[in-house]
Amino acid sequence: MIDENAFGVLISDYDLEEDEYANPAEQFAPRLRRFQDAVFDYVAERVLASDTRALDLGHAVFFEFSEGEQSQNPIAWLKGLREALRALGLETLGVLTHGSRWVAEDAGGEQELTQRFIGSVFVASLPGPSEPLRRALYAETASRPTDQAVLGWGPGLYVDTEALDSLGLTPKNQPTGLEVAGATFYRVSR
Repeated sequence: MIDENAFGVLISDYDLEEDEYANPAEQFAPRLRRFQDAVFDYVAERVLASDTRALDLGHAVFFEFSEGEQSQNPIAWLKGLREALRALGLETLGVLTHGSRWVAEDAGGEQELTQRFIGSVFVASLPGPSEPLRRALYAETASRPTDQAVLGWGPGLYVDTEALDSLGLTPKNQPTGLEVAGATFYRVSR
């Protein structure tokens, strides 16, 4: 295994739980498919990077690719994806992260999900630890309100300061950093 720099992109269906509780199952299931279909249709039409892997979490999809493999600006790509989803009436959270991931040295871009049973428990495993995924999950969690009625960050597009550094970008103004679990994000758009 080797450690390499990678970007992560998370797109989350922000109002999924609200819509689930507000609608009967026969209305909710097509709504859920609308999110998943729209995300993967966008991906099929607009290549973000070579060597991209995706993890469908149901409420969100996470994409990860090696630094330097992007075919376009990942911030612009993520903005476009959020706009496509917004056109379908879906509110989203988009997060761009950066960090290290562990991959098989001889994988040549191929990263396999492993599946096995441990006793009666089905276990699916990613090929190795992923800092971009971990940081994306931090931001997703911070976007949600707490039980104490304190508002979370809310839906929007958030970029990890490490991702900006890796892309060689600096904000035009001095935005307020949103910190969570040792990571700092800037809100790029609502």
